[in-house]
Parts: sequence; structure tokens; C-alpha cells
Amino acid sequence: MSDNEAFFQHEDPDDATRSRAQTLLQSHGWMYADDRRLSGASAALLIDFLRHQALTDLATLLPRAKESVDRPRPFLPESSTFVDNPCRVVVQDPGQEVLWVDPKRIFPSPARELQDQGDWTRPNEPTDFRNEPVLGLAEFARRIAAERGDLSGLTELLGPEGEAAHVDLDAWETPLGAFFRVNLNGNHRATAFAVLGAPCIPAKVRWHLGPFRASASTNLEDDELLYSYRTLLHSYGVASYPDPEGIGTNDDRIYSDWPLLIDSADTAVESLAVMEQVVGHRHSSPIGRLPRELFDSADTLVAAGERTRKVLGRNQRWIETGGLRGQLRAILSAR
Repeated sequence: MSDNEAFFQHEDPDDATRSRAQTLLQSHGWMYADDRRLSGASAALLIDFLRHQALTDLATLLPRAKESVDRPRPFLPESSTFVDNPCRVVVQDPGQEVLWVDPKRIFPSPARELQDQGDWTRPNEPTDFRNEPVLGLAEFARRIAAERGDLSGLTELLGPEGEAAHVDLDAWETPLGAFFRVNLNGNHRATAFAVLGAPCIPAKVRWHLGPFRASASTNLEDDELLYSYRTLLHSYGVASYPDPEGIGTNDDRIYSDWPLLIDSADTAVESLAVMEQVVGHRHSSPIGRLPRELFDSADTLVAAGERTRKVLGRNQRWIETGGLRGQLRAILSAR
């Protein structure tokens, strides 16, 4: 057995360790690969799944592959291009960290379609399905399952060779756990394991922990929508914008525990719905100091933002024109 294959070898971890690993993967979406006990449990979860549970029936895998290809994708922000305080930014080198990642939390790279001439077909196997994304993914998943956890096959597909796993991901942390997007390699691999329902795969990960960039508007109508929505988030502790009333500057240097929600009301509603679908339950706690229900509708979010802007503008006028009495009035109105 090669050293690489030993990464997937495990010493039959006890039920408590397996349960702990499974809980961490389900709640957080990832786990450190350098934790030997839990990493061994993660490997055991994956291998046992492939040996005993993974389906090889193409008719069953096809609708799953179709669902994966058609799955909506959340807004995933890029890191800021300008940093006020470099000490606040923590970006981990993708070559330094290998994690176990729940594949259903991985979204494909927008720059690389699932329809391509991938290198994942073994010699002497048919390739006519490569240009059909759904059929190709289902067939790839079927062949992975058919190998039943063969260690050399897993290493060939996933690595890692030293610290170089064969799936490269960007990652964003949220209160609902982490979400990932393929960076360089892994669109087909990660999606095929998700189609199977595999509990985890090893991946090389680069974290985006802030500050973040959002989109800039292109017309006055969009300006008003973004003003209102981002003012709402800024005022109620969901995100921190350097200048929520300046559209020229509030698309960069943004800090948030909810990075997938910082862009616009439309993308926030869509992204939160996708996040909840992935984790399998509706988020029940407030988002910042905003009730979760606000994020059911982009119009509701914008309307709440407009009301917030009016209150802030009125209080600002009281402070500017009313002296000490105006300041007191503004303070009391905020209670």
C-alpha cells in the first residue's frame, strides 16, 4: 500500500468517534484532516459508505445528477481588494490545509462548466457521455460506487499526495456552517460524490474570512435598492459597510458573519434558501437583529430598508437642527 492510500486507511474507530465526526460534518460542513482520530473516522465514514451504501443503479443516479446540475447557486463574495487593517484579514494558504468536506456543500466553479473533456475516464472506457453533463455525472458516480471504496481508486480520484488534494476549494464560513466553491480542480469529482450522497471527501481549502466585496450598481434605480438593503443590514448588525450611503465605496471592505447575504435583497433571499436546502432545515434564529422571516421576500427587505433610511434621515436632521434637545429626541426615538 502506498503512503497516499494510507490516508484512507483507518483503524476501525469506535462508534463514539464516528458519531462525533458525522456530527461535525453535518453541522459545520468540514473537519480538519490533521486530527488523526477524527480524520480516521471521516475516512471510515466515506469508505464504509462506498462499500455498503453507494448506489450503482444509473436510473436512480440520473435524477440526482439532474438535480445537482440544475441546483441554484448562492452568492459567494470575493475577498476585498482593499484592506483598512490587514491584521483583520485571515486567509489560509490553499496548499497548507487539507480538510474533510461534506460534498453537498460544494458548488461548482462558475468559470468551468460540468460539460467538458474531463480526465476522469479510465482507459478503454466509453467517452460518448462526456458532453452530456447529467448522463456524464451519473455515469461517473456509478463507476465510483462500483469500485466499492478501493483505496487506490480513491487516491487516484481525490489525493491527497502530501498536502495536495485533488479537489481545490474556496470556503466561506456562516452561522449555518461552511459553504464551498470549486476553485481549480474538482467540479466533476465533488459533484459525483454529492450525487452518490457521500458523507465527506478530502479537499484543499482556501478560506475567505473577510473583508468581502459585493457588486456595484449600474443605474440609479439599482442604487436605491442597494442603498436600502445594505443600510438595513448595516443598521441591524448583519454586515458592516464602510459607508452604507455611498454606493461608490460600499461594495468593498465589507465585514459580515453572513457573507452570502451582503450583496442585494434578491441574492440574499435566493442564497439563504439554498443554504437552508443544503443543511436540511430552516434557520430559526435572528439574522443579526433582523427576524428570519424578512428574508422570505426581497421586496420586504427593501421596504424595511427604506423605512430604516427614513428614520435615520429624520434623526440626523433632528441632531443637526435641534441642538441638545434634538439629540435627546433622536435618542428617544431609537428606543
